[in-house]
Amino acid sequence: KLQACPKRPIMYSRNQSQRSIIVRVLVFIVIVGIPLTLFYFMNEYRGVGYSGWTYLDTMKDNEPLFALDRVCHLPIWYGTIFLFGVSTYILWFTNGLVHNIGAFMISSVKLLLTMMWLPVFFYWEDIQATFILTVVLWLSNGLTIVFYAGVLQVSGLLLIPEQIWISYLSLWCLFLWKGY
Repeated sequence: KLQACPKRPIMYSRNQSQRSIIVRVLVFIVIVGIPLTLFYFMNEYRGVGYSGWTYLDTMKDNEPLFALDRVCHLPIWYGTIFLFGVSTYILWFTNGLVHNIGAFMISSVKLLLTMMWLPVFFYWEDIQATFILTVVLWLSNGLTIVFYAGVLQVSGLLLIPEQIWISYLSLWCLFLWKGY
């Protein structure tokens, strides 16, 4: 009888292994760095043509619902964008994102909506449009969670803090819009 050769693990040389690590680090920097950099410039964009209006002018000191936002609005945005980048990186290297075009497209739309939020709110100062954008962003992030979790559960779970943050933002925009 002929017997099949036992499968041996593919052994890489030290240089191939180091190159693989370097490539993964570079891809991580690109996948996480580009959204963070774009968001940084979008945050800076709010100063262009900035009329001095601020959402803090519309709030009273005794509004506990908005106390969180006064302290950590931008760090939470940066944290959720970082988690989105990590989640996308994990999917990229499990070959899930490359083979699931739906997850890639919906995550691209979600990233675009996230980048649009600051200019719409701070530059155009349109609370109603910001509320509508936030609701669409909430739906888009929910779809991203479903697609990502369908490919790799941990990637979907990493996006749940952003969903909670967007839920808070949608309530916040609604209250600003309605004047509560």
